[in-house]
Amino acid sequence: MTAPTDTIISAIYTRQSVETPDDVSSCQAQRMVCQDFAQAIGDRHEQWCEEDFDDDGYSGFTLKRPAMTRLRERVARGEIHRIYAVALDRISRRLRDALVLFEEFDQAGVEVRLVHQAELINSASSRFLRHMLAAFAEFEREMISDRIAEARARLKRHGRRLAGLVPYGYDADPVTKQLVPHPIEADRVRDIFKRAAAGELPSQIANEFNKRGWLTKQYHSKRSDTLRGGRHWTARQIIDTLHNPVYIGQFADGQTTRPGAHPPIVDQRTFKAVQRQLTNRRPRRRGPGSGRDLFPLRRKIVCPGCGRLLTTYRINRNTGGRTAIVYRYYTCRSTAGGRPKCKGIRYNAGPFEEAVRSMFKDCAVWNQLLGDDATDTTIKHAMTVWSTLIPRWQDDWIRNAIERIEIDEPASELAITFAADAKKPFLAQNQGSDHPPVNPPVRIESGRF
Repeated sequence: MTAPTDTIISAIYTRQSVETPDDVSSCQAQRMVCQDFAQAIGDRHEQWCEEDFDDDGYSGFTLKRPAMTRLRERVARGEIHRIYAVALDRISRRLRDALVLFEEFDQAGVEVRLVHQAELINSASSRFLRHMLAAFAEFEREMISDRIAEARARLKRHGRRLAGLVPYGYDADPVTKQLVPHPIEADRVRDIFKRAAAGELPSQIANEFNKRGWLTKQYHSKRSDTLRGGRHWTARQIIDTLHNPVYIGQFADGQTTRPGAHPPIVDQRTFKAVQRQLTNRRPRRRGPGSGRDLFPLRRKIVCPGCGRLLTTYRINRNTGGRTAIVYRYYTCRSTAGGRPKCKGIRYNAGPFEEAVRSMFKDCAVWNQLLGDDATDTTIKHAMTVWSTLIPRWQDDWIRNAIERIEIDEPASELAITFAADAKKPFLAQNQGSDHPPVNPPVRIESGRF
């Protein structure tokens, strides 16, 4: 920015810790106060900077504020000559930060004018007074933090709600801000727990609620003036509801719970029964490699319906003795954001994996996989090595070598994308090859899977 030598480029800095556009002390109101103050002084050489410096929703206890950062950068470049603010605590509430800022402004020859503290001009006595006021601003900030901590502790002792979103099934009392049951939502919460205690899956409960048109709780954000929630239920939201101790009159407090003063919606017996159901249904932790080794194609198969990677699940059927039959599947189970999973997308893991293994009995697959290294000798060597591997070792190679499998169901074809180093184990005699690694997609008819 260039300006005549007698022109003073002025900027207005405003800050508000919480975004409340209708508040009289908002950034817009601060700007108007500063403009009126400057107009009353009537400096004919003054010219306003074209950029606004408003930190709306940022604490004065830190210098990590976007508008303050931009202001400091322009001050350092000599583009700002005067700064207006309504008070010292708008610039900073921390003594150390205030000293840093005013040191930068003084070295750059920038004058700071504070509307409500006009006596703080650039002089030795005013700098001392600024330091004192900054110290008191920091002291006030620490006192506020202490009062908030004391208030939270007092609320905890009396079983009161601290903050956060109001859970489904409750409303916040407009005066006390404490939880009171919502008549309609509370009945639906009881229905959730009743169904879960009877053995229904969270996904089944979510589907039933969505069929009935019962949406999740809707919230109005005062900060952004937008609506949140009010969408279809997902299995994860049902699980979170079933785990929430608020429905038995308690609050989660770290890894434990604390008593609440609000009325419960669900009785203790039903809540405990549901927790047992969820615990019994939760997959048990297995030793390293024992579970994931069952699915060599985990997170590699692309769903032909939605394009997301298929997940896996297993079913153990006890035979009456110590052994169990394990059924394994690759399936589309994504319900993120209330999006329904793809119906009918499920593949028996055993036949699907065997279809992939059988592809490596074909010379054409090895010819494309080996790329520039493909010769009659290397192809024969690779197929010989492959045939000597036991199935578990073949699965280990598949797990590391295959990056992506796309399914063309009408044509019963698989298109496989290999990792760049997939061919290395089969080129022992060509370690000195100068050819770069390849990552070709191999597409070949594999029959029904």
